[in-house]
Amino acid sequence: MTNALTNIDGANDIESLGTTTATPEESNANPARATISLWLLRAGTAKKVSKYGDGSITYQVLADADRAAIYIAITGNNGGGYFSRERVPFDAIEACLTKCDSSKGFPSKTFKPAFVGRSSNNAGFLVAVLRAEDLLCQAPEVEAKHAVASDWAAWKKAVLAEPGTMIEVDGGEASPPPVLPAPIPEHTEHKKTLKLPGKKKS
Repeated sequence: MTNALTNIDGANDIESLGTTTATPEESNANPARATISLWLLRAGTAKKVSKYGDGSITYQVLADADRAAIYIAITGNNGGGYFSRERVPFDAIEACLTKCDSSKGFPSKTFKPAFVGRSSNNAGFLVAVLRAEDLLCQAPEVEAKHAVASDWAAWKKAVLAEPGTMIEVDGGEASPPPVLPAPIPEHTEHKKTLKLPGKKKS
């Protein structure tokens, strides 16, 4: 199969793969981070589908604690190119197909709305994951487009049946306690009685 996409390894990305180590002062200044429990159901490697892309990416398939929602997260890239490390709801991925004619070939950018981050590689890397999971394939006679390859409902059922491992992940900043307005003290010694001016005598 010939794999080809265009412009998924762009340079105008906003999220880098590099990590930084915070100093103790910076760590103390950062707000508290909440953690959430998720099921890690699958972890895999997907070959990039762009003819300009080099190497592969790693990804995870996760579910919430109740196994009611599935997420896909791109976790690594060994060939260069920025991406968003967010957990993308599978429902949002499916919703992208409702906005196009999935019976015909569609481009990678179809999945751009599924992401919050705006890295130009997000959609193309997601396509690589969906192909690795046999959910997409190359569109017939259209090298740079894709087609639905299997029953997505059956895939979801099979994924949720995986035993998986419960993990703790970063859930974002913890909600701070509500800040209540300070009560206004009563200064009785400064109170004045308002007097209306008397009527002038004619």
